[in-house]
Amino acid sequence: MSMESIRKARGVPAKRGMRVHYKYGKRFGVIRSTWAGYLRILLDGDKYAGCYHPTWQLDYLDDDGQVIHSTGD
Repeated sequence: MSMESIRKARGVPAKRGMRVHYKYGKRFGVIRSTWAGYLRILLDGDKYAGCYHPTWQLDYLDDDGQVIHSTGD
């Protein structure tokens, strides 16, 4: 599933390079790619990107770090 497909199917503004806040782990990171309908996100301080569901516990941030879309409260 491509990034565009994830945006359309899940209704999220996900883009490669976009900052996110993973609320469950209380960490920030950057979207790197997709895999089987999931987002591959490199969390700050990690060496490798993990797979995260696009609509579970993620805040999508704009360039100023403000939340533009929130999921999974």
